[in-house]
Amino acid sequence: MTVLSTLALASAGVALGAGSASAGLTTSCEGDASDTTVPGELVVKEGNSCVLDSVTINGSVEVQAGADLLITNSSVAEGVEVAADGYFDSTGSEVAGDVTSTAGYGVYLDETAVDGAYTGDAGEGADPFLYSYDSSIAGEVTVGQGLVHLQTVNVGGPVSTEGALYTDIVDSTLADDLTVSGNAEGATFCGSEVDGASTFTGNTGVQIGTGGAIIDCEDGNYFGSDLTVSDNTDGVDVSSAIIRGALSGEGNDPAPTGSDLRVRGEVSGQFVDLSPASQKMSLKAQSAVESHSSTLDTKRDERRAVAEEQAELSGPANLG
Repeated sequence: MTVLSTLALASAGVALGAGSASAGLTTSCEGDASDTTVPGELVVKEGNSCVLDSVTINGSVEVQAGADLLITNSSVAEGVEVAADGYFDSTGSEVAGDVTSTAGYGVYLDETAVDGAYTGDAGEGADPFLYSYDSSIAGEVTVGQGLVHLQTVNVGGPVSTEGALYTDIVDSTLADDLTVSGNAEGATFCGSEVDGASTFTGNTGVQIGTGGAIIDCEDGNYFGSDLTVSDNTDGVDVSSAIIRGALSGEGNDPAPTGSDLRVRGEVSGQFVDLSPASQKMSLKAQSAVESHSSTLDTKRDERRAVAEEQAELSGPANLG
């Protein structure tokens, strides 16, 4: 009877395994499914695609190397792990644990609540992205590589992007510290609020507020504590901001520009007697051929289209 029970579970795409501590079951997904419940852990095996709509996953999720998981109006009871070149796309959904991407292709969050933290680990030859709209991440956000674009996002923990290609934070609220360092294509902070201390160091271009040359930004920012901007190259502008702490920084080359600042603390270093950005710099921002968000839209659309096609060819996932 034990042998027969194991065979029956395997034929339904369910295997006994370590998986979720609550259920002790692992379900493999290839294809598409809707309006069902996965009793334990869900695994999308290497190279496979899984598309889910209105699905409840009562365990963790593992997206293996080169695999794709697209979820809509769904929930994950634990965390999500994305392996190298894996892709996780979530719309109108909830993840009760952490989301971790290790050299993945990317993570897209739209109207999604992550109750844990987000970690984007580096990997050789990878160019992963974290692309999020209208979402919330309760814990910290730590990114060590790739492309970062957060728009209308609430983050409860510290945010740190070190060695990313670029970091854009737009119309968002950060409840803790912000650290942006070593971004090769620059960093922008527009129409947003950060309640902790903020540090921008060693980036190639920094635009905080409405001036500068990276994006067309129409809204100012609020900083609840100190703002430090140091050792950045290719232009730094800090404009249209309320800073409740100190504003400081040295080693920026060229020297920073800025205007329309209300600083409650001490202003020091290169930020004493700032001049506004030139008209030439402002026009440069407005004439950019392609914004970062457009680039990420293209990356997401391309990968999503391939995943949906592969899932359709695979047929029903037979999860229930």
